[in-house]
Amino acid sequence: MNTRDFNYWTEMIFRRRITVLEVCGVVFGLVVVGTLLWPPIYQGTAKIFVRDNRAELLVSPGMSATSPQSPAVVTNPVSEEDLNSEMELLTSNYIIKRAIADMPPPARHQGITAPLLNGVNYVLGLPGAGYRAMHDTPQLDARDAWANELEQHLSASVIKKSDIIEVNFRAHDPAWSKQFLEVLLGAYLDYHAHISHDPAAEQFFSQQANLLQTRLDEAEGRLRDFQVKSGITSVDDQRSGLVDRLDTLQLQLDKNQADLAFNEQQAISFKELLDQTPQRLSKETRQVQNMALAQLKPQVMQLRAERAELLTRYQPDSERIRQIDAKLAAAQKILDTEDHLEVSETSTDINPIWETIDSNLSQAKAQVSALKASQASISDQVATTRQQLTDMAGNVVVLDRLERSVQTAKDAYLSYTRKSEEARAAEALNRSRILNVSVAQPATAPLRPVFPKVPLNTFAGLILGLILGVAAAYREEENDPKIYSSATISEVTGLETVAVLSDEF
Repeated sequence: MNTRDFNYWTEMIFRRRITVLEVCGVVFGLVVVGTLLWPPIYQGTAKIFVRDNRAELLVSPGMSATSPQSPAVVTNPVSEEDLNSEMELLTSNYIIKRAIADMPPPARHQGITAPLLNGVNYVLGLPGAGYRAMHDTPQLDARDAWANELEQHLSASVIKKSDIIEVNFRAHDPAWSKQFLEVLLGAYLDYHAHISHDPAAEQFFSQQANLLQTRLDEAEGRLRDFQVKSGITSVDDQRSGLVDRLDTLQLQLDKNQADLAFNEQQAISFKELLDQTPQRLSKETRQVQNMALAQLKPQVMQLRAERAELLTRYQPDSERIRQIDAKLAAAQKILDTEDHLEVSETSTDINPIWETIDSNLSQAKAQVSALKASQASISDQVATTRQQLTDMAGNVVVLDRLERSVQTAKDAYLSYTRKSEEARAAEALNRSRILNVSVAQPATAPLRPVFPKVPLNTFAGLILGLILGVAAAYREEENDPKIYSSATISEVTGLETVAVLSDEF
């Protein structure tokens, strides 16, 4: 705005000052009177803290405090949807009705302004009553109408960057504002405990857990029986053991075959060499006296002596003489047959080379027999181990199926056991009023009204009065045909003003 325009407005306000003051005074007076007559409105406040988990130290079965995958304390941020849900529940008409179900309606407006406010409310309610009468809409009873009215004065909002919901209720009575918030929060927590858990859930999950326990026992029994029957306790360890054993047996079999071939060839060589080697060797030859002749000659001499003696007593043809002659004839015949006095005696001994070869041959044959027996035994063990590996391959499929059945039954059982425990704990928490929402700040009686604010209303009334006063003055100026300023002359004639003469000259 330039100087001319400013001078124009200044001159106009000064010239129409009576109008400005009258309008400003009326408006300011109405605002002040309305502020003073308006009953105070008090706002009770309470705060609700929302958590994702209502019992952070609750640990389900199977969770370990030292396990990084299953920590004992699980915390998750509260989502915006959770906060909005809690706000909608807090301010819902249903919760309000539950809260005021046993409460008498408070007294209506009191004081010198009560008739005026009641009349204003009645007049404002006439259009709604006429609409309901015209369209035959259901008539609300007094408690429903009261709940609707309370809902209009109830509000909730989330404190920025927090999990806290602030609940506000406005009323003309500060004590009633506090009382209503208290019963509202009580009804809200009771209903929250009601919808947080179904009492029949614990029984259902317990029954399912018992049923799954039976199935788990049956699956474990089948697995145990199969393990006893097949002898499989640790598949990987036993498979590795069988493979290692098969490798070892195969190496032993190969070594045994090589040793057997070597010993068989060695036995053949020893046999050929033994056949070519004499068993005994001549040691010495000597001449010795014939001992038979040496013993027979004294007997002949003795028989001749006896015959000579008997001839002195008997006849030559006597029986005794004939006996002795027969003996002498036999002895003589022997002496005639043995015509030499010495015999040749030759001694021999075992050939040590033949004996060594024979011993080696026996050892080789024994070794061949032992190696053949060992080869048959190792071959049987190899065949048995291969069959065990084959049987294990088939048994592993059955074992895996049984183990999966056990694991499935175990997972289902643990799942329902956890759910049963959580349901039991949830029911206990409900009885103890431990929820995922809690009252962070209880309702308090407000000490000062939030409306009307006398200083602010007074200042606003003054500003509004000045604005309306200037507007009235401008309207009056526009309707006045007289010319009072050089700006008006310029606007009417389009000529520049040379000078302005004051009324004082």
